[in-house]
Amino acid sequence: MDLNTLYYGDCLQWMREWDDESVDLIYLDPPFNSKTNYNMFFSEEGAGAANFQAFADTWSWDHAAAERLTMYREAFGLLAHRAIVGLHKTLGSSGMLAYLTYMAERLEHMHRILKPTGSLYLHCDPTASHYLKVVMDTIFGVKQFRNEIIWRYRTGGTSKRWFSRKHDVIFFYSKSEQYTFNPQQEKSYLAHRYGFSNIEIHQDEMGNYTWVGMRDVWDIAALRGNQSEAVGYPTQKPIALLKPIIEASSNIGDLVLDPFCGCGTTIDAARRLARNWVGIDISSFAIDLIKDKRFKDFQIPTKGMPFDLKSAEKLARENPFNFETWAITRLPGFAPNKKQVGDGGIDGQATLTHSPEDCDSKIALAQVKGGRSFMLGTLRDFLFVLDNQDAAVGCYISLHKIKSKEARKKSANAGVIDINGVKFPRMQLWSIEEYFEKKFPVLPLMNDPITGRPLHETLF
Repeated sequence: MDLNTLYYGDCLQWMREWDDESVDLIYLDPPFNSKTNYNMFFSEEGAGAANFQAFADTWSWDHAAAERLTMYREAFGLLAHRAIVGLHKTLGSSGMLAYLTYMAERLEHMHRILKPTGSLYLHCDPTASHYLKVVMDTIFGVKQFRNEIIWRYRTGGTSKRWFSRKHDVIFFYSKSEQYTFNPQQEKSYLAHRYGFSNIEIHQDEMGNYTWVGMRDVWDIAALRGNQSEAVGYPTQKPIALLKPIIEASSNIGDLVLDPFCGCGTTIDAARRLARNWVGIDISSFAIDLIKDKRFKDFQIPTKGMPFDLKSAEKLARENPFNFETWAITRLPGFAPNKKQVGDGGIDGQATLTHSPEDCDSKIALAQVKGGRSFMLGTLRDFLFVLDNQDAAVGCYISLHKIKSKEARKKSANAGVIDINGVKFPRMQLWSIEEYFEKKFPVLPLMNDPITGRPLHETLF
């Protein structure tokens, strides 16, 4: 693997290519099977339902899950064989087992690429933590379990039906008995030290503390949206949570891997602490977010993202949904629709910064077609969607340039919109082929889909 590099795609596919015993520390904050689809997008009055799915965490039994179960039943040599077979007897062919087989398959490779002195931290919540620990025990071994770390936080509401749920779980396993561990310390105030409540401590003793070895309950504040560290990504973790993990279980110059890197908290913390890092995420939006927001002042290499028309064709052929998401996010301001099946002809959406003079809407819509040949009927359908949604502008994105005169005629017939005296075509044709030629459609200024603030410049 290339160090200090982002990898786009399924971590399973990338890890299969990497050498045994090559990573010092793995932290993963994977889906939790929370039965939640995490959406994000700035929305304002008059701009419509402008949110999209950052990632889905809803699992159901499907063909892929059945194939994973068959693999584990028949492959006696796989480390998680006994755990998955046993869990199937308990859970049946359920969404939970689909999730656990997905996780087990990837955890097997994480164990393989981890150095003998390495450690793995698995971040989860009580939804599936008890099942995941069974899987981890069979892959790493019961004796290699080191800690169940409780991350305690105070954000969110309360419940009238149960005690408020205010913690996550982080399982800490080592690869062997000889593993890197640098003891960490935390402040212990007199209230902790002597077991007194704050009321029982004299005022002149308040603020006195001593340093003690770090415990397995971490009281670290969760991020709030108004903090400078926040980048607007759902489930973003604070750097303060990753700092003790990285400092404890790696040394300067070691390699830290996050196979579900999301918005890049782990790799940012690793960089700040002088470690090498590798991040993987299956969402092109997450990869772009890291490059454009978190590491905007650095040139970060990326593997797996299309870098020319040929690689874009390959992505469209092998993974149409990933291609669709990637293509939408080539237009600054646009974010993918939260549905990729039955999306009503809308693959992406943006919000105009300024209202057109001759239109009440600030909605911009996009549709992606990744086939090698253009069909006029799909453009007609998208024009109908544009009118039906009262959208201000639309962009039809194809893989290759559209040479059809009839298509260009129909696009021109959609008219123009006027923003502060500048006229923009209401319907535009654009291709990924033109993207690699550094040619962009003529679009009005859009809002940033994360911050809601205007982007810096109109694209020409």
